[in-house]
Amino acid sequence: MLGAAHTSPPPVAIGGLGGSGTRVFSALLQAAGLYMGSCQNRPLDNLWFTILFKRAAWARSPAPASLDPDDVATSVRLFTRAMTTGLADGVPDEEIALLEQLRNDLPPIGNWHCGAISSYFDTLLTSKVDTVDIQRPWGWKEPNTHIFLPHLDRLIDDLRYIHIVRDGLDMAFSDNLWQMIHWSHLYGLTHAPDTAMPLRQLRFWTAANRAAIEYGRTKMKGRFLLIQYEDFCAQPHVYRDRIEQFIGQPIHSSLTNKLVRPTTIGRAEGHNLSLFPNNDLQNASSLQSFIDDLKEGPSGFNSH
Repeated sequence: MLGAAHTSPPPVAIGGLGGSGTRVFSALLQAAGLYMGSCQNRPLDNLWFTILFKRAAWARSPAPASLDPDDVATSVRLFTRAMTTGLADGVPDEEIALLEQLRNDLPPIGNWHCGAISSYFDTLLTSKVDTVDIQRPWGWKEPNTHIFLPHLDRLIDDLRYIHIVRDGLDMAFSDNLWQMIHWSHLYGLTHAPDTAMPLRQLRFWTAANRAAIEYGRTKMKGRFLLIQYEDFCAQPHVYRDRIEQFIGQPIHSSLTNKLVRPTTIGRAEGHNLSLFPNNDLQNASSLQSFIDDLKEGPSGFNSH
């Protein structure tokens, strides 16, 4: 596994489908003193992760049915170095070539709209972590993290991961469709051209969350934390305590309404659900029941 300048406590990553409410959890980890990266957008996504992992070659048609582990390992290696020591001291020529390719894909040079622009790339290539940050625990938040969870887990020592999940029907009617549009092929999902977007999104919600939860539950025992966003909004202070226990750090901040904004809970109400075939509804319901069973089990939200 890849080494890191930080030795204790282990890094913590946050992921989930786009629009799952991951921002609040990144804010909590930052309030606990974790270094979450120096290049973030307003939702607190780590844009170095965005550049390295939301690659056009992996997500844009024609895209591969699966990702080359060695290819992903290069992104993991570069990201880990950027976050723990920086890349300013130099990278091998073959990695420079990859980085330049990724930079040229980004606006305004290229037309790959993944949430990053070429100027963010420059901060990655010249990254140098401050001495004070090297001594801090670290982590990152980027919703797409769950797509790469098995790779990240194999390559980053003792990685801890927080997966945020929201109600499947509410998410089906979300306007945040980037992951579904660009990653469905990795889950074997194909759609007829006239398939309604909410149905496509529900199928992706079911497949992607099931994959992440199954992996975390079986492969990351004690290092995987599953949180239902609706439950967090109902009892945020209870879950803050659980997060503190999971990351092994106190959170030096109070939760505010600015962070906890459950305005889209119940979004599916009032929509016509007849566009969802019974099989898709049953698959989503089955996954939600599985999630509920995990929450009620002896290990609670932390898979031990």
